Amino acid sequence: MQKLMQKDLLQQISTEFPFRLIESMARDNERDRVYNNSNTLLTMLVSAVREDKSLKESVNVFKEVFESRGAYMKEKEKSELEQERVTDAAIKNKSGRPKLYQSHLAKSKTKVISDNTAAYTKARQRLDYDLVKTVFDYSKDFSSIKQPLWYDMKTYNTDGTYIQMQDSGELREKYHVKEGDNTYPQALLQGIVQQGTGQIICFEIGTRHQSELELVSKLMYHLAKNSLLLADDLYNCYAIFAIMQRQGCHIIVPGKRVRNYKVIEKITEGDEIVEISLHSQPDWWNQEWKLPNKILLRRISHLSPHDGKTEWILYTTLLDKRIVKEDIIIKYRSRWDIEITIREIKTLMDINIVRSKSEDMVFKEVTIALAAYNMLRKIIAQSVEKTDFSPQENIIQKFFEVNKALLIDKKGRIYNHWSPGRYGQIVNAN
Repeated sequence: MQKLMQKDLLQQISTEFPFRLIESMARDNERDRVYNNSNTLLTMLVSAVREDKSLKESVNVFKEVFESRGAYMKEKEKSELEQERVTDAAIKNKSGRPKLYQSHLAKSKTKVISDNTAAYTKARQRLDYDLVKTVFDYSKDFSSIKQPLWYDMKTYNTDGTYIQMQDSGELREKYHVKEGDNTYPQALLQGIVQQGTGQIICFEIGTRHQSELELVSKLMYHLAKNSLLLADDLYNCYAIFAIMQRQGCHIIVPGKRVRNYKVIEKITEGDEIVEISLHSQPDWWNQEWKLPNKILLRRISHLSPHDGKTEWILYTTLLDKRIVKEDIIIKYRSRWDIEITIREIKTLMDINIVRSKSEDMVFKEVTIALAAYNMLRKIIAQSVEKTDFSPQENIIQKFFEVNKALLIDKKGRIYNHWSPGRYGQIVNAN
């Protein structure tokens, strides 16, 4: 499958591209360019999954896109002319000169494309970000694929990761790590990924001076009612619990920090309904509504599977007693085994370091990369939906073998284990 995808990547991605939607968004007075919106966006998508992401290679990709679209339009026009010929032939005693049924396809649709990269560069800059975002929003629709449910809930993971940017004046001004330092600018990429199908449903790009909690608080409003979110200890936050409850959603997080609580009800041993109180509003809070003074959570304690002695804690908004303690523990612990997160997606799509030098182009580059990832996810999911495919082996990672050695944690250690890697094997350390 990997060889097939790489061999006919353009055709595969073209099947998931929203041509009609993009064309419907064109302005009334917009010129019919060679580098039109659809061709440029499709080129950016295909380039995003190529190892060589240079502008020269992108122009080569554009030639493929242009020739493919030109051949499609030729065939479509030929079919329409033939249908018109058949229809006219059925009309008896038709007056006037015989129709020639000639092609009226514009020459610009079949012209030879120059190797110069300037036109493609201008086309990318000319694109409205709304068009790029439309492609991403279209890519995250997996409604045609069977959605895995846990107690009738769709499950999602969230995480944040940093991406390095180019050292341009515009980017340094907003995305500097520290005021006046000489390090490259960095951005914070926060995403929510659906468990099972693996697509990114939403993301935010912020600065190094924003909290992951601030970014994820915006993303939570993209979750449908009765969704379940899995996150790490950073998200063990009163405000996050309150937002999820207000949304009618649920969250499970580990409780590594000491938290004051009042036991309201003991369900079983190590399984309690507790009440926690608001102490202060976080600095990043910008919601129009006020946080409640108290909220109810479920506090679950269990022994570490590694030493059988250390007590581990989980906090969750799941108060339904029909969901037993053991199922909640298994659900949270298993998320690290087979799931992919925004950190690994960043590495797979080779956006650890973005190439663009302006904020607008950085947003386009990242958004296109995430849309391309979703499209490949969907193509693969559709191809294996009716096969005996083991979820223990994530085929999306095999497609990107070229980047497999680049899994890096916060300390700069490189892992060869495909997971967020609490216990990944270190193959190199700084």
